[in-house]
Amino acid sequence: MHADELTTPAAAHSGLDQLRAELRDAPEMELNNDDLPPAPPNDGMDYEQDANGPVDPPAPGRGEVWDGCPVKPLGVYGDLCFYLDVLGQLRQIDNHSLDKIRNLFGGRVELLSNHFPQYDQHGKRKAGKFDQAQAAAAMNEACADRGVWSPTGRARGAGCWTDEDGNLIYHAGDAVLIDGEWQPPGVYDGKVYSASDPIPRPALNEGRNDPAEKLLDTLETWTWRRPDIDPHLALGTICAMMLGGALEWRPVTWTTGDAATGKSEFQKLLRYVMGGEAGLLQAADATEAGIRSVVGYSSLPVAIDEFEPDPDNPTKTKRVIELARRAASGGQIFRGSTDQKGYQGNAFSCFLFSSILLPAMPSQDRSRLIVLNLDRLPEDAAKLNLDPRAWRNVGAALRLRLLEAWPTWQDRLATWRTALAKHGQTGRAADNYGTVLALADMALGIDSAQAKTTDAWAQKLAQALSNDTVEVGSNADDMLHHLMSQYHDAWRRGERWLLSQFIMAAAALPGAPASIFPGDPHTDMDKQNQMNVILAKLGLRVKGLKHEARLFLPNKPFQGLCDVFEGSVWADGVWAQAASRLPGAERSSTALTLAGVPSRGTWVPFSAMPGLLAFPAEQSGAGMYAGSNPLPPEIEGFE
Repeated sequence: MHADELTTPAAAHSGLDQLRAELRDAPEMELNNDDLPPAPPNDGMDYEQDANGPVDPPAPGRGEVWDGCPVKPLGVYGDLCFYLDVLGQLRQIDNHSLDKIRNLFGGRVELLSNHFPQYDQHGKRKAGKFDQAQAAAAMNEACADRGVWSPTGRARGAGCWTDEDGNLIYHAGDAVLIDGEWQPPGVYDGKVYSASDPIPRPALNEGRNDPAEKLLDTLETWTWRRPDIDPHLALGTICAMMLGGALEWRPVTWTTGDAATGKSEFQKLLRYVMGGEAGLLQAADATEAGIRSVVGYSSLPVAIDEFEPDPDNPTKTKRVIELARRAASGGQIFRGSTDQKGYQGNAFSCFLFSSILLPAMPSQDRSRLIVLNLDRLPEDAAKLNLDPRAWRNVGAALRLRLLEAWPTWQDRLATWRTALAKHGQTGRAADNYGTVLALADMALGIDSAQAKTTDAWAQKLAQALSNDTVEVGSNADDMLHHLMSQYHDAWRRGERWLLSQFIMAAAALPGAPASIFPGDPHTDMDKQNQMNVILAKLGLRVKGLKHEARLFLPNKPFQGLCDVFEGSVWADGVWAQAASRLPGAERSSTALTLAGVPSRGTWVPFSAMPGLLAFPAEQSGAGMYAGSNPLPPEIEGFE
């Protein structure tokens, strides 16, 4: 069309109208969907098409830098790429610099040069050089192909583990024993068994002497507080330390006793049996962060000698004990770090401590302990012959015995837990003692079906632990003890009485001192009214008399009780949670007014506080009160 043909808008408009009319009157075309080319896949990618439709999408990445590459990509997590290097070590890098790539490949530059050659300006290949950019791109792509990955819960260092079916896996650091065959460190069933320093391996055969019997005979030479029980528990503890991460529960053991009781010698024997420093992480001084850094992803046992209470640094002691408690169940650990990325991991080590005194610790930590008390050795006691080589051989043979007997483990544990539960040892007690006793049986080759012997042992152990259980108590018991043992000067004249004495006086109990009452009350109700006026200012009240009395603890944070519990874990009203867990405790249905302040709370019967009902110490019969636990008689017929 020539330019002079488009002289006016009207002409253009006329042509468009004619075109619209032709299109409107045109017949419709019938289309067959089978004749249409297929649409490209709707995955956000652009694909080339040919006459038959789009070509196949690119093949997914193999997750390898190249076929047969000795460096294995594991995945990416944020800015980090994870690999098993040429030696099988778990490595993480935040950039693929020349030095880091070369380090991952153990200096095998020629290998890198063959796959990522570097050329000079004349196109000639440079000897001993590789293209860092190409290598970095291939490595990044391979990690991305593997997907998001972090070592938490997947990385397994040296020590014992189990697969998804409960079969035992022994990671010796430089090799992994799986289904009876030694394999190189690597990825097996989704778990990464990275290379590390070698640890002692099981013996090829047990030898002529029974390793467990020899070890038990030697353990019996110490002067244990419970000579017929503690050596057996010590043997089970050593077995638990060997198996570590393969166990669902790892008992925390504490040997304690005065000087010259052989605690350090026990630690020495332990080190030799475990195969030396490679098989046992042992120290006389350690911090929680230091232990975590040394243990890493392994499940190697930890033994700390001379772990005495440290009044100058109680936080250090507390954190180490907390780490041992987390390791008992393999719980998650979260910590901050200087780079603001934090730390997340698990602990699977079995801990053993030795000290003259046990540090103060809450009931949840005490309940996880197996405490083995040592008395002084006789002056004429012969010195132990602790030959390192001989005991390493005993330890290797014992390790083999445990590996071979592992298929019987679950049945043995179930048998012991049932026997202990029959005699009142459940929860943590069953976890601790059921584990070590089942392991001791497994090491000694005792038939797990001997229910009669197991039941007799469980009964004897339950009786021996009865006093320990009373001492351990619970968090609620600890709260009551804290409350009752606080001093209170009601009249600000220097006369301080324990709160327990005010509470006993409010119930008109015979243990209350007569001089605590102001004036001369005539009746028990007069005594209660006088004392309740004092207790109400703290947020407490007593209802009922003598053995039928009950103590009220409020839910609201009364200032008086806040002062009493200041600095404790029950501060700021948290005491109410502990009070509600005491035996026979009942929540109040209505609010109680104390010194003009209303609050709901918990009524605690005096029967839950046997010390208040004790016969006065200054009268005859002192010490014979509810809740006392005399030593149990021996069991007839027990061997």
